[in-house]
Amino acid sequence: MLAKKIAYVSRLLILPALFVLFYAIHFFARGHGIDIWLALSIFCTMIILEQLYKYKHAVSQRSVLARDILSSLVNVCVMGAVASMVFLPVLVFFPEFFLGRKLVFASPEQLGPFWMQVPLLMLLVSLFRYWMHRLQHAVPFLWQLHSYHHRVTDMKTSNLFVSHPIDFALRNVLAFVVLGLIGFYPLAILVGVPATHIIAAFSHCGGDLKGGFLNYLFVTPEVHRWHHSARVPEGHKYSVNYGVEFVVWDLIFGTFYLPMKHGHPEQPDRMGHPSGLPDESNYLKLLLVPLGLYRPLPWLKRVPWMLRGFQAGSTPPT
Repeated sequence: MLAKKIAYVSRLLILPALFVLFYAIHFFARGHGIDIWLALSIFCTMIILEQLYKYKHAVSQRSVLARDILSSLVNVCVMGAVASMVFLPVLVFFPEFFLGRKLVFASPEQLGPFWMQVPLLMLLVSLFRYWMHRLQHAVPFLWQLHSYHHRVTDMKTSNLFVSHPIDFALRNVLAFVVLGLIGFYPLAILVGVPATHIIAAFSHCGGDLKGGFLNYLFVTPEVHRWHHSARVPEGHKYSVNYGVEFVVWDLIFGTFYLPMKHGHPEQPDRMGHPSGLPDESNYLKLLLVPLGLYRPLPWLKRVPWMLRGFQAGSTPPT
């Protein structure tokens, strides 16, 4: 009995402890070029947690691991830079030529003191990503791009960045390009933005971690699993829990969902695409099908016919 209580308490305390630890590391080491090592440390920690705290409905993701790695590399290492180069000229052009100024605000001082800008930009980022996420479920074309992220059959560290690159850029890059243009103090961005990244990353941890009161502040794994549920909860059209880092907007707009049983949060029995589509291990399909560009090469259709030994009277497929 004592061992079970200790295990439960550790599941309850591990998330806030890690939030504080990794944010403190980033804050005190800012400007020393450790961001990539911090990100790797967070990923490794999440993987260890998934092994230490086994989730009862866990589903192996080994069959799609190559897809997960490739998608993560493209989105993290390539798409951020490419999207910034695309978004930045467009976002600069409109204020300059339609509002008569190059930036939305002339100087950071117009946005208030530094201490107020940090929580303000965090709320703005979370609000933007909440509504972008909702649109990605409600608008058919955006859903085509986003739905690949919902075909995963379990929430794991490995599939945190599994998403179409355009879908990833709209939700995870655009907001931060806008922040820079609005005119916030660079230090305010440096202090506030990493907190949103750390919280969002741990929301995808596949370990059986308990959120406790954090479930009503942050997007914890217990909260985010319902967003990935294969069954959309009754009373909701597309999904629930659209917040990426904070649940405040889900609570305000009526999309928060976390049922309780005997005083503890319930979890969905199964995760996956709400229409029952299987996971897609072919990264090329993930990349090209939503854009209508994926077509099997014509010569591939001939291979089965050739292997059958050119049966008499048969003609090769066209």
